[in-house]
Amino acid sequence: MADLKRTLQPGRWLDLKRLFGLIICLPMLVAPLSAATLAVLYPEAPPPYKQVFDQIVDGIDERHADRLIRYPLETRYSRDQILSQLDRDQVDMVITLGRRGYSLINDINGHYPFVSGALPLTPNGTLSGVSLITDPDNLFSQLNVLSPVTKRVFVLYTAKSRWMVELAKVSAKKKGLELWAYEVNTLSDAVRKYEEVLDNARNGSDAIWLPLDKVTANETVILPMLLREAWDRRLVMFSSKPSHVKRGALFSIYPNNQQSGERLAEMVKELFSGKTMPGVEPSRSLHLGVNLRTAVHLGMEYSPTLTRSFYRTFPQP
Repeated sequence: MADLKRTLQPGRWLDLKRLFGLIICLPMLVAPLSAATLAVLYPEAPPPYKQVFDQIVDGIDERHADRLIRYPLETRYSRDQILSQLDRDQVDMVITLGRRGYSLINDINGHYPFVSGALPLTPNGTLSGVSLITDPDNLFSQLNVLSPVTKRVFVLYTAKSRWMVELAKVSAKKKGLELWAYEVNTLSDAVRKYEEVLDNARNGSDAIWLPLDKVTANETVILPMLLREAWDRRLVMFSSKPSHVKRGALFSIYPNNQQSGERLAEMVKELFSGKTMPGVEPSRSLHLGVNLRTAVHLGMEYSPTLTRSFYRTFPQP
């Protein structure tokens, strides 16, 4: 009885309350220690592509504090072996990179939360990931810096690029730009419409934007025609495809692989924790590539400070 009285004394009772509180909170303290295992499926690729995937995985690793397992996929990988290995490794969530990783999404969908990257993804209502396609908001921001006199932008696109053009319309208003967007279906439609655009475009104040579209930015027919006409008419032309800068477009934006990896890790964690599906996001990189020869031809001069900020310049010395 005396022992019970001592236990129930005010000071002892306070100690018991603290003990019970610690027991109740113990699961909360232990929970973060149970690591969530993240699998990254990506192609086993030769240089320079290997460096791209390594940088993306480094970004993923930077954001994912728990267990991360890399699964490099050879050209002729065994689908069954990969799926069995995911199960044996007790994987909780998956990131796929490139076309080889993406080829497994039908097998992992429904079994693991997953997101995809290192591809020009377009929204389809079920997919989440970071697209290689540059956010038009970033493109228009750079246009305002590199060609502040430009006030009107022409773009041709097909249905597959419609989602990006819708984003561009919102961004153009915010940036004080007029966006003249025309949807076409075929290559011949695109050629005819570009001829109309070129006839109506004003040098100095108008620009042509080439989206990442296999029809309206066709490498064989459209690109050579626009490079020639834009040069002759002194029109600004910029592109969503970085390789076009080397060929004569004024500028484009290169992917930031580390940044993409970081965002992919955040997105798959959101899915794993039960949040709303993030969907497909455009690339928000600011790695600017500029063709200085084209800039000089257009009468543009950039300060040494601005030039040093460019990620890449062409022609290369």
